[in-house]
Amino acid sequence: MPAHAAAGGTSATVAPHLVRYLMLVADERGVPFDDALRAGGLTREAVEAPALRVSFRQGRAVIEAAVDALGMPALGLVVGSRQPITSAGVLGLGWLTSPTVADGVALGVRYQRLAGSMVHWAAERDGDLLTVVAQVHGDSGRVDEFLVDEGFASITRSARDAAGAEFRPHRVELARPAPSDPGPWTSVFGPDVAFGSARNAWVLAPEQWRRPVPTADRWTLALVRGLLDEQTAEVVDRQELVALLSARVEAALPEVLPLAAHARALAMSERTLRRRLADVATTYSDVVDEVRRRLVGRLVRHGDVPLAEVATRVGYTDERSLRRSVHRWYGRSPAALRRAP
Repeated sequence: MPAHAAAGGTSATVAPHLVRYLMLVADERGVPFDDALRAGGLTREAVEAPALRVSFRQGRAVIEAAVDALGMPALGLVVGSRQPITSAGVLGLGWLTSPTVADGVALGVRYQRLAGSMVHWAAERDGDLLTVVAQVHGDSGRVDEFLVDEGFASITRSARDAAGAEFRPHRVELARPAPSDPGPWTSVFGPDVAFGSARNAWVLAPEQWRRPVPTADRWTLALVRGLLDEQTAEVVDRQELVALLSARVEAALPEVLPLAAHARALAMSERTLRRRLADVATTYSDVVDEVRRRLVGRLVRHGDVPLAEVATRVGYTDERSLRRSVHRWYGRSPAALRRAP
């Protein structure tokens, strides 16, 4: 299951399952997709590479462009339903070797950092019901709606692959407004879909979460857990480095310290810090740029701070530099960004 980008999204640690299946859906419908890939700094050749990892920022940029290109209100459902349980790799094998659907869900939530989506998941019990709650905190409401739809459709597909094609959740709650045609949602999830809800939730009754998985195997599951623990430790280390560096960059603004200063504070050489950033496919410039993007987005969208002051706060020498960066990040002017809902 997916994880949320707590550190701002520059760390390339996300397996690109979602991007790959977006590309597949576009190809099946004859819709050109190269421009959407370029929006995230990707190419078809890169996406096909088994070792590729992308950042949350790259993923969201591709989704934003794909939503425009495909023009399908239920695109998230289509992409999520298209992904077999095996697309999750070792985590998918963990689902298939878990004793019940509930065990598969618990495994997915525990190891959510390793999956290829951009939503934060939490599982909770409410009496006899098992509920999976999705949280998104992005800059684009339509990307967030896509991610929730895709995530719930994907775990529904995984549960069906593991426990039987007739599986359906007990209820699905969606914070998004009701679409003009709810048919695609009820087709995927069943009749009980509530739009305009206070949360995004995938709810299972006992007869669903207790459902046995025919391919369960406790020895293979133990092996899978060991592999997932190893992978998680590696991802956590990479994400925490970028998170720590991002926090230091933000605290130092408007001054942008040289990388050597951060390296000394982190008790490593500048060369080592550069190498460790390269290991997660990012650079110091990328980290600084992402910190600025988040701060500028917050200041411009949610306040009446003059642009000249925003530029000063984030370390730009003039308002013109800020305007160029806003257009590069968001594809619009600061004024248009401020007016956006």
